[in-house]
Amino acid sequence: MLLTAAVVTIKISGPVAGAIIALAGALVGLWISGDRAERQRRRDLHARSLAAILAYAEMPFMIRRRRHEPEQASAERVRLAAQFSTVKAELTTCQVLLAADSEQRLAAAYDTLVEVARRTAGQEAHDAWKATPITTDTEMNMGALFDRMGDLRNQLDIFQGDLTHATLPRRIRARQRIKRSGAAKK
Repeated sequence: MLLTAAVVTIKISGPVAGAIIALAGALVGLWISGDRAERQRRRDLHARSLAAILAYAEMPFMIRRRRHEPEQASAERVRLAAQFSTVKAELTTCQVLLAADSEQRLAAAYDTLVEVARRTAGQEAHDAWKATPITTDTEMNMGALFDRMGDLRNQLDIFQGDLTHATLPRRIRARQRIKRSGAAKK
């Protein structure tokens, strides 16, 4: 049996070819715009998550710097407690949003960062409520408190490295994943 290949020739007119090219260009443009929008959405979430951690880390300082006048004490407790509640709610919200996102590595890194923040800054905030508020300008710096939160700063540096990777365009992250999996097989 002898098989022969048939060649089919399709003639496309100029306007049809132009329409096909325009459609392809529009589709590529939509794909690029969608990729950029997704990357910006991730950046916004990452910035929000980072801001929540930084706000949490600032709470021990704010509590120690609270107004100390007797007539202001109650209002300060209410103000700081409400702010702390808002910050904690934002931390939890960011944890949930990052867990729902496709970057599980970043979500796990954020969970670790939150755990370290609660252990360090949370404990320092707890202790700050027991301490008397500062009353002089020379007490404002609180170097000892800053030093005690070194674990949080170290974990924050690690998280920022993970953020850098997670904010890269999808195609670059995919290439890096392929390289890592190839290196792991060797």
